[in-house]
Amino acid sequence: MKNVNSARRDAIKKIGVGAVAGAALSAGNVLQSFGATNVQTDRMTEYSWVRGFNFQPSWGCNGIQIWNDFRESTFVHEVDLGLRLFPKLNVLRIWFSYDAYISNRTIFLAAANKAAAILSKRNIKMIPVIFNNWHSIVDFGGFSIEQLNASRVNNNYGAHRQYLRELVEALLPANNLLIYDIANEPFNNGGMAEITLDFLKSMSMELKKIDTKTPVSIGTQGIFGGEDLSAIDPFVDVHAIHPYWCKDWCSQEENVERFAKMINQLKKLGKPVIATECCWGSNDDAIRVNYIRNDLDLLKQAGIGFLPHGLHHSFVADLHRPISGRNWETMYMGFIEPNGLIRSGHEIYNEY
Repeated sequence: MKNVNSARRDAIKKIGVGAVAGAALSAGNVLQSFGATNVQTDRMTEYSWVRGFNFQPSWGCNGIQIWNDFRESTFVHEVDLGLRLFPKLNVLRIWFSYDAYISNRTIFLAAANKAAAILSKRNIKMIPVIFNNWHSIVDFGGFSIEQLNASRVNNNYGAHRQYLRELVEALLPANNLLIYDIANEPFNNGGMAEITLDFLKSMSMELKKIDTKTPVSIGTQGIFGGEDLSAIDPFVDVHAIHPYWCKDWCSQEENVERFAKMINQLKKLGKPVIATECCWGSNDDAIRVNYIRNDLDLLKQAGIGFLPHGLHHSFVADLHRPISGRNWETMYMGFIEPNGLIRSGHEIYNEY
């Protein structure tokens, strides 16, 4: 497999830009050569200082297990470990759970309040993920079009509105919210259906009633054509992108080209941008490190802050290596191993 700079040199030669043989080319040179103009713009780069991670605590495989069996000492230990191993860490994206709220509202809200306070005490900003439409094995819990249709009939998303309001009320006292993430990857199942867009808009309006200060975002891929960014633009304050690259999808050259197109689209939309997920996973440490370098090179050059997925080993899907007895393929996206050490090569994060 070619390394990043080699692939970029090949890309430059192919499009006739010219490069000195053996010279290492910056991500910015390549982005501009693919047509990304004025890569760093004032509004787009407002959150360029963000250096964070997604964080799923280690003890659970889904939201109900994590939040309704909240283990404060383990949560504190894993956050503190992240701060020690990655000194630039200043933001964590925390995934909350509608299922956990329905299962035990009182326990869930108390755990959410405690988690926010723990991060605030350590001067860590939080991006709360309120809803989710990513589904995997084991499923973390997420909405479906069928569920949203039922919820809209029932008092205009009444059950979802109550969850959102009470979760926000539990988080606000910590005074450390960076932005809200209304929903993680809401178009994964069912595409940009009318019901999904209506739900997202309704939840955005609800958030703005409760909290007039904290910006609103929606975590979405963006890089696969950008229709999702245009669709949500009217009711978000910040664009939260997930610009993953995987060698099985396309070449590095092709990925740079589509990333450049996304940057130009974001510039036209004229709002701040954060990469709330990046750095595709692999059980092979060296392949994973190449993914990290590729994504963070591009994001740093574009002036976009980032939160790779994810900080710590966890039993949540994609955050652990293969488990004995499970006869299906997995990939691993953790940066910290179960033994508390940085995963091999993953200290590269500190270079950014």
